[in-house]
Amino acid sequence: MERRFVILTGKAQAEIHSEPFDVNQELKDNEAIIDTTTTMISAGTELSRVYAIKQGFSYPVYPGYTAVGKVLRKGKGLTHLEVGDRVFYSGPHASINKYSHVGTTQGAKILKIDERMSDTQACMIQMGLIAMNAVTACHGNLTDTVAVYGLGTIGIVAALLLQKQGMRVICFDPVETRCQEARNAGLKECYSVAADKQVETLKQLTNGKGAEISVDVSGISPAIVNAILGTAKYGQVILLGSPRASFSCDITPVLNAIHMKMLDVKGAFNQLNPFPQTDGTRQNVLKDFETVQRLILDGTIDADKLISHVIAPEEIMSAYHGLMHEKELWHCAVIDWTK
Repeated sequence: MERRFVILTGKAQAEIHSEPFDVNQELKDNEAIIDTTTTMISAGTELSRVYAIKQGFSYPVYPGYTAVGKVLRKGKGLTHLEVGDRVFYSGPHASINKYSHVGTTQGAKILKIDERMSDTQACMIQMGLIAMNAVTACHGNLTDTVAVYGLGTIGIVAALLLQKQGMRVICFDPVETRCQEARNAGLKECYSVAADKQVETLKQLTNGKGAEISVDVSGISPAIVNAILGTAKYGQVILLGSPRASFSCDITPVLNAIHMKMLDVKGAFNQLNPFPQTDGTRQNVLKDFETVQRLILDGTIDADKLISHVIAPEEIMSAYHGLMHEKELWHCAVIDWTK
């Protein structure tokens, strides 16, 4: 059987390669062979490697970490799965993958998906799981205002989840089409405002107070500065995005704001919650997975609206360019490996 896959050979250089793949190879107990139907492009982690924004790595890179497909074979240790199951799993962009379930971290996931969900919709599960970290980290209630900075796919989903909890959610993004997409997804207050006007606008909308909770989803350092400066006294700042590019500023006003307003600044990376049910905590990734599936199926997270492009593998470089440089048109892209 032939396996097609994406490889990054250099900055802004993506290629589709192929190689023979032995479907009948020997498997360890924790391994499975997955016939992939769809994979989702990460507009954060993945693009940071495509365009060499992230420091400290080298090419070649085999990108991708969100995949959907069917189990062709499996090791006897994967007792929660059967051959033929449709699964959401952690895997690179490829038409077929050998998956290894290592430990119980968030990095290695393979879970059976609801049969009512399409393969394209199921790709949105990963975006939902990341967004759930903002909900887990958030100590909000009905009386609070939340400011969300960045309306990429994860930003929209995170804002929808926070809004569903009953809080007032105010969203900012400099790109108007992203704000319009967010409104179409069901968000009530979305403002296309330049970065240097966002804190001022937030203060105007909150009678000078600011937000009790601020969530940065952009991973852009100036947006994190805005999130801190725009947070009200005794408030909380949640860092959901991952900063990657160098940024220089006078850090003293930022630290002074954290100190004088007694802010709680919390990182919300993917490993915030344990994967399985764990004594001593109600939160875990399996519970998040079930919740995200339910919210996709009931339309709270409208995957079909949020995915702007479904592409053939050979269009990968066009997708990277669009997600990086044409943000008004490209919002979220899925690769269809059946094309």
